Amino acid sequence: MVADRQIAPHEAAVIGWLLDNAPVGDVTAYRIQTVEELRVIKRCDCGCFSLDFQPNAWGGARIIADSWVVYSDGQRADLILWEREGKIVLLEIVDYDPRLPHRFPEISNLGIPASSC
Repeated sequence: MVADRQIAPHEAAVIGWLLDNAPVGDVTAYRIQTVEELRVIKRCDCGCFSLDFQPNAWGGARIIADSWVVYSDGQRADLILWEREGKIVLLEIVDYDPRLPHRFPEISNLGIPASSC
């Protein structure tokens, strides 16, 4: 789904939370970037709330943060933040039950991965 908009404040807050609480390796360089300046250029065609910030976001990307979500109704999802060439390119939201509603998580829904504890 094509989009061209500034990242919403609650979306930027989730990315900031991921970088602060669920990094995969050193993410210092990504904290220097202003997350609030990211532009959403595409949403996933499947209907989930994954956000692309660069064209061809998957090509050559690597994971820089990884966490999980538990919504108030018990539905679970994974959040994976991807980068390429020093730039955040994708926030992937993996919903495990396609029959349930897709949604963007709030900070209160996020959990720290066991490997980070």
